[in-house]
Amino acid sequence: MDGRQGRKPRSLTRQLTWSIIGIIVVFALMGGALSFAGGYREASRLQDNHLYDIGVLINSGKLMLTAPTVTWPDAHGNGMSMIISRVSPGAPGTPIDVPLPRIETLADGFQNVDFEGRRWRVNVQTLQGGDRLLVAERATMRDEIAHDGSLRTLLPMLALTPLLLIVIALITRGALAPVRRLAAIVDEQDEVTLGALSEVGIPKELLPFIRSINRLIDRLKDAMAQQRRFIADAAHELRSPLAALTLQAESLTAATDPEDARGRLTALQAAVHRTARLVEQLLALARSQHLAAPVRSQVSLHKLAADAIQDAVNVANAKNVDLGLKQVDDIQVDIDASAVTIALRNLVDNAVRYVPAGGKVDVALVNREGYLVCSVKDSGRGVPDDQLVRVTERFYRVPGTASSGSGLGLSIVSEIARRNGGRLELQNASDGFHATYYHLL
Repeated sequence: MDGRQGRKPRSLTRQLTWSIIGIIVVFALMGGALSFAGGYREASRLQDNHLYDIGVLINSGKLMLTAPTVTWPDAHGNGMSMIISRVSPGAPGTPIDVPLPRIETLADGFQNVDFEGRRWRVNVQTLQGGDRLLVAERATMRDEIAHDGSLRTLLPMLALTPLLLIVIALITRGALAPVRRLAAIVDEQDEVTLGALSEVGIPKELLPFIRSINRLIDRLKDAMAQQRRFIADAAHELRSPLAALTLQAESLTAATDPEDARGRLTALQAAVHRTARLVEQLLALARSQHLAAPVRSQVSLHKLAADAIQDAVNVANAKNVDLGLKQVDDIQVDIDASAVTIALRNLVDNAVRYVPAGGKVDVALVNREGYLVCSVKDSGRGVPDDQLVRVTERFYRVPGTASSGSGLGLSIVSEIARRNGGRLELQNASDGFHATYYHLL
């Protein structure tokens, strides 16, 4: 068993909801990352400005230090958060108890200094008079500002995710409501009420789907109408031969003379054969109209020709018709042999039945330019040109025809050609009537 048959159908609503939520979360994370990067840069700029301004105030004398080195404790009790140290030329450098390198080892300017597991943002300046000033602040402040900014961006989006799930599910369900309404409308239809689906109020994204369904409905209606016509035509065509069989059977029952009974029995047998032939062609026509996927196989053209003309040999012999194979390519082709045999058999049968007694029927099967060409030529008088377009109609027989055909043979071939991507060509010629069936290889 195919494992796919046991799977539950996917929920489009659930798929869309989680897809949209996933996109929102991804963009929220991207927004948080961008916010962190932007906040980090802004915090770094503010911190550098803060350190620079302190140096300017000290250099200008507006801010006086109470000691060469001044420190501020961290608000959380994690050591120092800020250090300002002013060192005169020749004086000792940064005190040992300050968690920073000695000032003489640092160059002027802003720099990040990692010392004893902690990162500091340091600004070193050389003041007027040669003093060197170090202003340092823990980098945690900068990191906290950037972190807080990213959380302010990310947390609202994540907090709203459950609400977004509900809202998106409701919106998606509402957007798919037309599909459920259409499904209900389709379920209510049957072979009597079958009709096109209305496009009123349908979202434009669903219109191609609706139009495809409507085209399918049109094809179904045509097929059902064709089936009803076929049943009506078949019943009409069978009524007369069945009535004739009944009368001939009753006549045979009433016969008392053996010779008279023998003659009536012969007539009854002929009527039975005609009726059987009609039923056979009706079944062939029904099959040609409802062909399943073609079953292709490698087959010899000689075998196709032999199978097709086999049933017509007895009729040809009875009429003294010269039935033969004029040309058959000695090749094998990959083809739907059943369809080709039915088509060719009906062409041959049609030619043998309508050609005058003592006439000639030539059959040819050749492979030509991607087609299997099945040609049947007879020496009959052909079909009036104004009737050529009608002889492929079901049960149509050319007026004045003496043969007792059913009018189905060419209709069957035409239907097979239509279903198999081929074509049927009929032509009156100086040497008789030509019927050519092209089957796409």
